[in-house]
Amino acid sequence: MASYTREQIEELKKADVKYFLHPSSSITDLEKNGPKIIVEGKGIYVTDVEGVTRIDVGAGLWLNNVGYGRAELGEVAKEQATKLNYFQAFGGYSHPSVIELAKKVAQMLPMDNPKVFFTSGGSESNDTAYKLARHYWWIKGQPKKINIISRNFAYHGVSCGALAATGLKANREGFEPLMPGFHHVEPPYCYKCPFGKKLECCNLECADAVEKKVLELGPETVAAFTGEPIMGTGGVFVPPAGYLKKIKAICDKYDMLYLDDEVICGFGRTGKWFAMDHEDFGVQPDIMMMAKGITSGYIPVGAVACSEKVFSALRERGGFYHGFTYSGHPVGCAVALKNLEIIEKENLVENAAKIGERLREGLRKLNLPAVGEVRGKGLINGIDLVKDAKTGEKFDPSAGFGVRVTEVAWEKGLVLRNLIGDISQIAPPLIITEQEVDLLVERLGASIQQAYEEFIAQGK
Repeated sequence: MASYTREQIEELKKADVKYFLHPSSSITDLEKNGPKIIVEGKGIYVTDVEGVTRIDVGAGLWLNNVGYGRAELGEVAKEQATKLNYFQAFGGYSHPSVIELAKKVAQMLPMDNPKVFFTSGGSESNDTAYKLARHYWWIKGQPKKINIISRNFAYHGVSCGALAATGLKANREGFEPLMPGFHHVEPPYCYKCPFGKKLECCNLECADAVEKKVLELGPETVAAFTGEPIMGTGGVFVPPAGYLKKIKAICDKYDMLYLDDEVICGFGRTGKWFAMDHEDFGVQPDIMMMAKGITSGYIPVGAVACSEKVFSALRERGGFYHGFTYSGHPVGCAVALKNLEIIEKENLVENAAKIGERLREGLRKLNLPAVGEVRGKGLINGIDLVKDAKTGEKFDPSAGFGVRVTEVAWEKGLVLRNLIGDISQIAPPLIITEQEVDLLVERLGASIQQAYEEFIAQGK
């Protein structure tokens, strides 16, 4: 690794603050403390400009499934860029890598004869899906079916359509008016049930909320329901058994499309290739949205798959007049194919299932007073941080307990992300070993306990 002098480090930090507008970051904190500059990654570890190496607990933004520093992915990108760096897929043009990737992905999906459209990421995939849903009903002679039902705390992206579907207040503030026709219901947050229920006496009121919203809007106006199988950025909400199947039944009852956002969950993160492959989740969606793990972040690629039902309407119209400059980019498709090959050859889906169990068990065994609930599937996990584990009482939201945990974790060798509501995101690369996950648990437990003791001592 190249080393940096103190002078070079300070110059980098000054240039960052002066020239770079960061995504989803506090400008105040950056101007006060400067950026955390990462210069290298290997396996589950990243190294900062100071030379300190840490475990990446969040796999970037939920996406680095095969880990950092995979030379074979760089090599395949170079080979494809040298052979054919770009050609558009508009106007009927194609190339071998996009054909091979479409075939590969289509054959993996829990869908009826899917056709695959490519994007550059999750927000584009979600926007494409909403356009597809509305377009489908327009072709079918029902142009009033435009409303799309999402959920509070959902995260579907930040482009105009995706932001309208997103149910996180902080992301939406100041960007109004949002795209019309998007409506939200309460999520399946069982630990803090918005309906005041306990799981043992629950009748899936969170799923019934979708039907109530359909009836409120009028079934003749509702195009689709959209949801992440496990809600990621909103808090890692794992739905109870039967929840997704009940919503699919509601969609069928009222002639709505079911849109499955697997941008985070897809390509092995939940311990199955797709979350909908889990028996307690499994429904067959009409449209699926994907990104992130399809390339493990080595290059931006996303995808949208539509079922035979939806594609037949497009065929009826004669075409789908929507696309992005980089739809089906040759280099991106080549990298995605190699990335999926690595996941298969190294049994990373199975590893995610196995290691995820060890991770959750290890965190629960810590028995910390600030850990209210540990939940997840595979390697998509969250910790509800609390003031009192027995009652579930939270620290005051303005106190910043989750933020303090991430700060201590950085000092102890972890790159940790705090989600809304003081929930820690625990989603390391799928290559993580038993020994590494035990080290992660040890460091994280120490970080949570230190932050907790500080807050109690300060009377917060």
